[in-house]
Amino acid sequence: GGRSSPLSLVSESCPHPRPLYSPWLAPPLRRLLSRLGEAWPSLSKVVVVASRPPRSPPMSALGPDSCALGPHATGKQDAQHLCNASFASATIYYPTESGLKSLPSVVIVGGWGCGEQAMAAWAPFYASHGIVAMTIGTPSPFTDSPAVRSKALLDASLALQGEHERADSVLRGRLDISRRAVQGYSLGGGGAQLAALADPTLKCVIALAPDGGYMFPSKHSLSFPSPPPTAVPVLILCGDNDEEAPPKKFGWPHYRQTGAAKLIFEVEGGDHYTPLGPAGGTKHQAEAGSMSMELWCVNCSTICACWMCQCPLALWCTPCPCATLNGPTGHAADRAPRGAIGGVALAWLRLFLLDDETARSQLVLRPDIASGFECSGIEAPLAMDRS
Repeated sequence: GGRSSPLSLVSESCPHPRPLYSPWLAPPLRRLLSRLGEAWPSLSKVVVVASRPPRSPPMSALGPDSCALGPHATGKQDAQHLCNASFASATIYYPTESGLKSLPSVVIVGGWGCGEQAMAAWAPFYASHGIVAMTIGTPSPFTDSPAVRSKALLDASLALQGEHERADSVLRGRLDISRRAVQGYSLGGGGAQLAALADPTLKCVIALAPDGGYMFPSKHSLSFPSPPPTAVPVLILCGDNDEEAPPKKFGWPHYRQTGAAKLIFEVEGGDHYTPLGPAGGTKHQAEAGSMSMELWCVNCSTICACWMCQCPLALWCTPCPCATLNGPTGHAADRAPRGAIGGVALAWLRLFLLDDETARSQLVLRPDIASGFECSGIEAPLAMDRS
């Protein structure tokens, strides 16, 4: 009782596997069985470890290196031939590789007092990542309301699609006219959100330091219907030190009233000029494009006339006599402290213009430079979120 068979390899009374030898087994076979018995505990552990499924590395938030130029060489073309009463100037930035087809597009407009070049850092950044970008200037940048800028964005976006058919266009046969987005800064950010409310065929919009235009009559400023439309996703980028368009007055209320998929990213220490470029803009660079002495004199005369007429909107509706914002700032860089600005904006367009679902898992992560961050409607489905 309790004794093992002469041919058993494991003793019932021994806690570790150990061979029991029969006297008639040949010495070489006895040595082989002995080594197998001694190695069995280690081999069993190796098998258990190897059977575990591999785990994906954790996703990190978009950071300083996410504002770099993309893999595509870019070209630039004056698009004055597209202009109409809504927008006075335009420039197209595009990937030059002829093999790239079905390209989506985004049209970009500035804010109060901005010339077209104030937004020029964004366009080549997007183009290098496979998105056609067109910057536009409005006829009266000091007096154009959000509603006027909204119309300029939508008119320019539709005009740009005509390049798909135009015989001499560098974009002939290369545009996907169904994939369109708009982006605006300050009053242009209010205009971009109005465009989202007016045109449900847009794939998404981006509002940079948005200003709803409270100084304009209500029909020219940003207001949200109830209930708000849910068709066009909205990204809001702003700075927590913005004194011209404070996020607590504009960005956050706009976010809460948006009914579609949405995200707000508030940059810690950022001011009104921070969202002017993918690497983070500065006021000094933005003001580098100064106006001529002739225009300065005209603007001084205009503002004096408005004050003499005691116009209550003289400070807002008359041209500033000092300067205009027409210097590009915050150009794409391999690495920048505020590079997450460009990274988040690009990920937004990747998701909604390029149908790149991998961007979802990046967008839901709070960047390190965020003082405020919230999103809704862009979370990855459970099936995609498994590690």
